[in-house]
Amino acid sequence: MPTDDAGVDLCTMADLTFTVTNYDAPGDDVRHLMLVAMNKGAKKCDVQGYPEITLGDAKSYAPVKEATNSGEAVTLAPGEKAYAGVLATGGQMDTYTVKLITVGLGSPGGEAEPEKAVKVKMPVTSFEADDGQRVTYWAGTEGLAMRPVTQS
Repeated sequence: MPTDDAGVDLCTMADLTFTVTNYDAPGDDVRHLMLVAMNKGAKKCDVQGYPEITLGDAKSYAPVKEATNSGEAVTLAPGEKAYAGVLATGGQMDTYTVKLITVGLGSPGGEAEPEKAVKVKMPVTSFEADDGQRVTYWAGTEGLAMRPVTQS
């Protein structure tokens, strides 16, 4: 199993549970989503980089907001959470309806084949996304994850 520089194993899909919540006010159009990864394992593990989030039938995962890269992995003890913010619509063109969300961890550092992405329960039946969507790097707090996408 790959480890990071501190000797902590990288989290695998089997170590984590994922939830997505709508970060907008009730009744508003969905623009901001918060992805939470919780360590359901029995030992510490690290999430590194950013989640590979695919909104609906998009051809690839949402591009990352590079400015959110702290360069640090987020270490999760059992029961702890990491957060990523998702901007579903960035005011671009090519709007489409999203009825499912998938999340993958990719292959941080490229040392292993990426694991299969998983479907995550939607916070609403459907919402509109566009090609201006973005995702943040993993963060240790909700605020660090959501500020870069809610202030854009």
